[in-house]
Amino acid sequence: MSASPPPPPMVLACREDPERWFDRRHRREALTQCLACPARRQCAREALKWRPAWGMWAGVWIDGRHHDAAPYLNAIANDVAAPVESPAPISGGTGDRPSSPPPPLRRPSTARPSTSARTMLLARSSGHCEIFAGGCRYTFDRVLTRGAADDTTENRCAADIFACCGTCADIVIRLEPQLATRSGYLVASGRDAASVPFLWRGSRWVLLDRDGWLTEIGDAARSA
Repeated sequence: MSASPPPPPMVLACREDPERWFDRRHRREALTQCLACPARRQCAREALKWRPAWGMWAGVWIDGRHHDAAPYLNAIANDVAAPVESPAPISGGTGDRPSSPPPPLRRPSTARPSTSARTMLLARSSGHCEIFAGGCRYTFDRVLTRGAADDTTENRCAADIFACCGTCADIVIRLEPQLATRSGYLVASGRDAASVPFLWRGSRWVLLDRDGWLTEIGDAARSA
């Protein structure tokens, strides 16, 4: 029996139009592409090796200081909340950019390594806000919890917390409880946060898993 042919080279969006990955004006578009890229873990390792000081790498925006981005790159490179499939060979081709949206977020089928909730949040957010409200700065400035303000639960998991820039944090904190609950930013007492849909980055309904991953769900499955 003859061996199966190797998979065709994978053309990455950042190889087709690299200028966008170094232009702050296209930061949000580049982030969307990076989060869906099967070569993301490999990219994080390359960034840790070469220590670039600017641009979008593995979904992490580096703004002049590589050491500020290193914790996020380390979390991604060490396979926390990263796809388990090995990427196909990478090509530097210039084919047409796919018009279809990024593939759904996938939860790995294997058990994830035990680690802290904050490390999982670093990898899941890539150092970016997870809200993307109007005026979002895209940065990871604060960690908000999905429990009530007087909730003193210890040993929180990744499903209980989310990353915010300062602007979005202020918006979320000022939201009416009913609206915050409807968006999944607030979880009613007694409910399992991992089972409550969360409006992630203003565009996708997901479940924030305890292991730091995201499970995308359709509108019909949403029950928050």
